[in-house]
Amino acid sequence: MDEHELMMKKCLNLASRGQGKVSPNPLVGCVIINESKIIGKGYHKYFGGHHAEVNAINIAKKNGFRLKNASLYVNLEPCSHFGKTPPCADLIIKEGIKKVFIGIPDPNPLVSGIGIRKLKKAGVEVVTDILKGDCLHFNRFFIKSITKHIPYVTLKVAQSIDGMIALNDFSSKWITGNKSRELAHQLRASYDAVLIGKNTAEFDNPSLTVRSAVGRNPKRIVIDRDLSLSSDLKIFKDSCKSLTYIVTSSSARPIKGINYIKIPSRNGKIQLRQLLKALYSSGINSVLVEGGACVFSSFVDDNLFDDAIVMVSPKIIGNGISVFRDFKIHSLSKAKKLNLINISRKDDDVILYYKNN
Repeated sequence: MDEHELMMKKCLNLASRGQGKVSPNPLVGCVIINESKIIGKGYHKYFGGHHAEVNAINIAKKNGFRLKNASLYVNLEPCSHFGKTPPCADLIIKEGIKKVFIGIPDPNPLVSGIGIRKLKKAGVEVVTDILKGDCLHFNRFFIKSITKHIPYVTLKVAQSIDGMIALNDFSSKWITGNKSRELAHQLRASYDAVLIGKNTAEFDNPSLTVRSAVGRNPKRIVIDRDLSLSSDLKIFKDSCKSLTYIVTSSSARPIKGINYIKIPSRNGKIQLRQLLKALYSSGINSVLVEGGACVFSSFVDDNLFDDAIVMVSPKIIGNGISVFRDFKIHSLSKAKKLNLINISRKDDDVILYYKNN
């Protein structure tokens, strides 16, 4: 790894501190160097706040460092338009920074290459595509939402080695171990919303909050087409009640103080693409799908997921509820093929990370 890649890694590490705080904006970190010395570091801390470049420049100036002829590293193209804050490209030019190293161009049509062109026109040397793969993956939520206008979707599955997520009576606590459950809470903290179906809500009665990790609680999306869930569930009564959103095709509003999203149904199922569009419109960039079998199967059937994190416990359940039991094919050629990206362990559990093609 060369010096430029090391500096970009530092940008990504800084940017990660904004996780769960900046959405629907991207995660951005910035490092400024002058005379081989780091003189400023910053990251986008919260939605509506200063961008990473501004924070890094302010730190350098506060500590009395010269910015003229400095080099600036940033994992995403500096913005070129007035949004909640002024353009970062203009500030970089004004401060006399002479070299800018960028991870990836900004896919936002309001920026997309304009910031780079503005810098070059002002005589700033610009180098792009540093750690491009890492930078693309790092901001995959933002990139998917800004280009496709629907959130990034991850299926999070906790299963036995024979592919069961519950017994036939829907009992599922706990299939995986403590470390895997801690990972699940870390994931919740990094996604804008967690989504489950009616059966998971009814039989597990989950809180869907972040408890075994540090971070904000996500919005809780529950699909209940006919509004048949009991008002005694935790998601309707706890202190995070305002984060609960019920997706329904019914026009009834039975529980006071709960948010409802009305989405048309087809063949007895909520139209997931319409739901994702509605979630995007409300500022949700990423969705973690936590079950159950009907919901998992629907996302696979409609090909509306981006990746899957499968936590496999060394247990055999036998006659239970399989992960994708409602996904039906009549030929092996129609099987859904995923790409295995990574394998890790959490105590006795195996964590498999797959990307959808």
